[in-house]
Amino acid sequence: MFSKSQYTKYKSCPKKLWLTRNKKEALSPLGEAAQKRMAAGQKIGQLAWKRFPNGVWVENGYQNPQQAVLRTQELMKKGVPYIYEAAFIYNDILVFVDILEKVPNGWNIIEVKSSGNTIDPIYWDDISIQHYVLSKCGVAVQSCYLMHINTDYYQTTDEPDLNQFFLLTLADPELTPLADIEQDLENINAMLSADEPEVELDKTGCAECEAHDYCWRDIPEDSVFNLFRSAKARQYIKDGMPRVQDIPPDSLDNPNHNRWVNIYRTGQPYINPEGIAQWLNRLEYPLYYLDFETTQSVVPLWKNSKPYQQIPFQFSLHVQRKPNAEYEHYEYLSTGKDDPRLACAKALLEYIGDKGTIIAHNAGFEKSRIKEMAHDLPLTEEEKDRLLNMINRFEDTREPFGHDYLLPAMKCRTTIKKVLPAVVPELTYEGMPVANGGDAMNAFDILYAQELPPEHLEQLRKDLLAYCKQDTWAMVKLVEALRDAVR
Repeated sequence: MFSKSQYTKYKSCPKKLWLTRNKKEALSPLGEAAQKRMAAGQKIGQLAWKRFPNGVWVENGYQNPQQAVLRTQELMKKGVPYIYEAAFIYNDILVFVDILEKVPNGWNIIEVKSSGNTIDPIYWDDISIQHYVLSKCGVAVQSCYLMHINTDYYQTTDEPDLNQFFLLTLADPELTPLADIEQDLENINAMLSADEPEVELDKTGCAECEAHDYCWRDIPEDSVFNLFRSAKARQYIKDGMPRVQDIPPDSLDNPNHNRWVNIYRTGQPYINPEGIAQWLNRLEYPLYYLDFETTQSVVPLWKNSKPYQQIPFQFSLHVQRKPNAEYEHYEYLSTGKDDPRLACAKALLEYIGDKGTIIAHNAGFEKSRIKEMAHDLPLTEEEKDRLLNMINRFEDTREPFGHDYLLPAMKCRTTIKKVLPAVVPELTYEGMPVANGGDAMNAFDILYAQELPPEHLEQLRKDLLAYCKQDTWAMVKLVEALRDAVR
């Protein structure tokens, strides 16, 4: 049996399909992030049924496809207005239609995705193979639609307005012609019976693929993919320069790239005291080192928010009032199921004064969250003005570590998880129960659901507080390292 997911695998990466069918042991288990996306997609699929109510679900189709096909035909003969997970098989190709809609002269295909306004072209392939199978089965398909999330929808009520939450985009202009799909299917059969295909690696596109470790096993750790986007990196590999240090010195247009080439070639850091000093001179006391942890839900959990909006539920703040003063630490972590943003904003206003530099690593993230809180929350005009004033006072530690303080161990990266172990190796996240942003999101989900015994939830709170505190203390140590570099 050949499924629509296997067809879309072929369209996105033929090798992925070949491995799935011929060398499954080469594939890694789906990562936690991918599993969460799948679970979110299933929930969105069921929410979409409410947008088209009074339909009938064809249950357990994957367990018994033939029975699901018969059940679908039965429901179609009855003229059921909406059939959820309608099943069809043609030439051993099995497809399930998320929502099959009855219209006067036939049926509409509605494919539901949990993605936002930007449409991945692979979705058109997904709908195209459904259109092909249904057409070959004799179904009068009138139109095809992609149903996806309107990330511009601003929810002002406790429950989403599904007419606004979902977008329906006509897929008909993007459908692959039936003859082209027939050719694809012939090509697939030929490919699956041939030797393992070669494909071009893509750092972004391959990142979360279950075949990543297998396909990238021969790419060296110091490869040119560290420095360039995929197309340019692939060209250097074809030209016999797979490693950054293979690139001739001072041969690139970007001065920072040339610095990294020299770092890889010599193993020596690049430290520019003048540039570091310029950044340090912009800092004004008191210094506030700030880091947010956020949750992100497809369906907004609280009023006055959008799908996929990053909602702060926690922050850590280290404060140094004047040079050489002791550091003070403040923190906030949401409790219960209420919107965490209001208490978060109030705590920020309490702990951060109206003067002084606010320091963050990738400061654009913190600035955006503060701007959203000022817009979304029922605050006084004075409170909103104070929050918005904070935005103009940020400095970003990624800036000096992106241009003026480059160490070999950073490997061309500026994320705090790359910079910190290179600059302050004794400060590590290894062994921490909550050790990254994904862990923090998962921990919040558990706290929000309240599904563990109280003592376990309390320990999880402590783990979250320890993680976020380490993030801001890491920034303190990074700034200290910058000061040491110019002494």
